[in-house]
Amino acid sequence: MSKKLLSLIGILTVIFLGLIFFMPDETLVVGKQAQPKTQTVKENKSSDKDKKQAMALPSVKSTDWNLILVNDTHPIKEENKQLKSLPNGYEVDERVLQPYLDMEAAAKKDGIQLTVISSYRSVAYQEQIYKEAYDRHINEGQTPDEAKKSTAAYMTTPGQSEHHTGLALDVVDQDWYNSGQGLEEEFIETPAGKWIQAHCSEYGFIVRYPPNKESITKINYEPWHIRYVGRENAEYITKHQLALEEYIDLIREEEKVMEEKNQK
Repeated sequence: MSKKLLSLIGILTVIFLGLIFFMPDETLVVGKQAQPKTQTVKENKSSDKDKKQAMALPSVKSTDWNLILVNDTHPIKEENKQLKSLPNGYEVDERVLQPYLDMEAAAKKDGIQLTVISSYRSVAYQEQIYKEAYDRHINEGQTPDEAKKSTAAYMTTPGQSEHHTGLALDVVDQDWYNSGQGLEEEFIETPAGKWIQAHCSEYGFIVRYPPNKESITKINYEPWHIRYVGRENAEYITKHQLALEEYIDLIREEEKVMEEKNQK
């Protein structure tokens, strides 16, 4: 082989190695498509951050006033005394009055006239309406056991009702109510029922007894029964499709972990 040929091969080799050595490392070539290294790393970090934020609970306490739990295993300890009247005379906790009025005004702008047909109830009044419901089922021909079961399906035992808190309201559409219809599951099929489901969390409310949670709440699905928990709590509960009991359990678990951590 001639010296000229060897020299040419040597020059080409140096050029080739130089191209490889000085090739920008920002790009990896996979097949025919170039993929930036730095962008991939940033996207992964962003994705991890979003997941952590989605899982994080709001910075609240299980003992906050708007998270008071009243159900069949947590009877009311003290009836609410901080009450104010809505325009139609029904009473609510004074801290709930403005959020509800704001929600009602927003619904009206969308062509829906919401109306409250039940809110705060004293234990004594709950005893009265519970007995009325029970007697009605008896008059319909049910046995005492059947009447008790039927009453308990949509009404809580006195002392165990959320209505004692002043944070719960039964809300329907005015047209629905005027037509003689009341607290019926079919309400969810109305524009008002759908509006409440879609928007109540924006004002700090949740549908307290959601579908498919009866084993937890012990109450059948009630699309008309909303409960104030505060906007941050409401949006988390609604997004993750939780019952209030489940949400409070999550908060208590986190509080327990933090307490154990602080003790170490």
